Amino acid sequence: MRYNRQELIIGQEGQNKLKNATIAIIGVGALGTVTTELLARSGVGKLILIDRDVIELSNLQRQTLFDEADVGRSKAVVAKEKIAQINLDVKVKTHAIHLNSENISVIKEANILLDCTDNMKTRFLVNDYCRKNKITWIYGAAIKTHGYAMPIFPDGPCLQCFTENVSLETCDTVGVLNVATTSIGALQTSLALKILLQKTVEPLLYHYDVWNQDFRKLTVKRKEKCPTCNEMYLFLDQKEDIRTVKFCGSGRYQVSGNINFDEVNSRIQGTYDGETIQTDKFLLFKDGRALIKASSEEEAVSIYSRFIGN
Repeated sequence: MRYNRQELIIGQEGQNKLKNATIAIIGVGALGTVTTELLARSGVGKLILIDRDVIELSNLQRQTLFDEADVGRSKAVVAKEKIAQINLDVKVKTHAIHLNSENISVIKEANILLDCTDNMKTRFLVNDYCRKNKITWIYGAAIKTHGYAMPIFPDGPCLQCFTENVSLETCDTVGVLNVATTSIGALQTSLALKILLQKTVEPLLYHYDVWNQDFRKLTVKRKEKCPTCNEMYLFLDQKEDIRTVKFCGSGRYQVSGNINFDEVNSRIQGTYDGETIQTDKFLLFKDGRALIKASSEEEAVSIYSRFIGN
């Protein structure tokens, strides 16, 4: 009964295809909360959620799975809890990690990957990994009143073939409307469902300006000298060497270190939810990352060293 309206369109056979599918979603923010919820309600059997960040009050304007009580908690962890309230039949695996070349294999079991991240470096890493491992993925980005989506197949044009034409502005600097992020997230989900159902999907770059009701389909051609298409996986070959990262516009720092998470948990007075330890000074993840409110990089590193370890 749960899917009877949907099965009138895709049939029971189609519903079974969704049930047996695994989708990885990188970034559980404005696009990621929309795609996660829609895929769970559609009955996709397993979701892999990856996000390094915590929920802030400013996220609630557009990140549809979260509410005020969730502020300060891990996005991936909270999203899993919300999906359990929506559809218990969906298996959800979370990775509250900073995705990099050393841990990106956590997505290897996915049939399709959805890019719902907010930075180009991660997208280029995903582009390299998916091309090398022949995984279909769906690019998505939204800013101001508009956004883009594109299915990227192993044998077609890739992200590096067209990104020179895509805006690199950020939500922190120019803003974004929730109707734009919701529309692009829904478009990504629609493309993913069609691919899982083995329907014809063209490798077009879709652009939608929801404010001006302007929808365009753009043809992308493979670039002859594209490094990724020529099996030069520059981002996949990079090693992570950044210890401290400042989050744009938030006054928060991400500090990384090699720690024994269980040992830290045993000596710190904080709230442990299975993935993170939260205190009034920081949120610590299992991979050794901590999100710290601080006025400077030096202060953030000092807090990490004093309370977590060198």
